[in-house]
Amino acid sequence: MKSNLFLLPNLITISRLLCIPLILVFYLSGIDSLKILSLIIFLYASISDFIDGYLARRLNQITLIGKILDPIADKLLVILTFMLFLTEDFINILTITGILIIIAREIAIMTIREIFAHQNIQIDVIGLSKIKTTIQFIALTLLFITSLFASDVIILLQLTNSAILFGAMISLVTLVLYIRNINLILNKVTKK
Repeated sequence: MKSNLFLLPNLITISRLLCIPLILVFYLSGIDSLKILSLIIFLYASISDFIDGYLARRLNQITLIGKILDPIADKLLVILTFMLFLTEDFINILTITGILIIIAREIAIMTIREIFAHQNIQIDVIGLSKIKTTIQFIALTLLFITSLFASDVIILLQLTNSAILFGAMISLVTLVLYIRNINLILNKVTKK
C-alpha cells in the first residue's frame, strides 16, 4: 500500500479538511455574501468526498494516510457544519434531536476507530455509510438553502427536517452495524 501524502486523492482529502474552518468562519460572519460562499465551499467539500475515493481506486492510489484522513475529514465536516444550525429559528426540537443523534454517532465511530487503531485493528467503512454520508450532505445543503434563502417556505422546511430525521435513522442503523462488525472482529481476535 502506497504511503505518499502528496498523491492527488490525499491532496483532495486535505483540501476538504482545510475547507471546514472556512465554512464555519464565513457562515458565522453573518454577512449574506460570505454565508453563500460558505455554502459553495461546503458543496465543494461534499463533492470532494466522492472524488477522492473514486480517484484513489481508479488510480490505484489507496494509501494508509488516505484511509485515516478521509473518514476524519468526513466526520469533522458533518459534525461541525451541523452544529452551525443548532440555534437557527427554523429548527424544531425534533430536528435538533436528529442533528444530535447524527453528531453523537459520528463522534462514537471516530472514538471506536481510534481505540481499535491503537490495537492495530482496522475497522473498514461499511457500504451503508456512504449512503448515510450522502443523505447527511443533502440535509446540510438543505439547511444552508433554508437558512439563506427560504426559511419561511413550509415545503422546504418539511423537506429539510425529513432529510435530517432520515439521516439520523440511517446513522443509528450504521452504528448498530458497526457494533456488530466490531463484535465479529473481537471474536476473531480472541479465538487466535
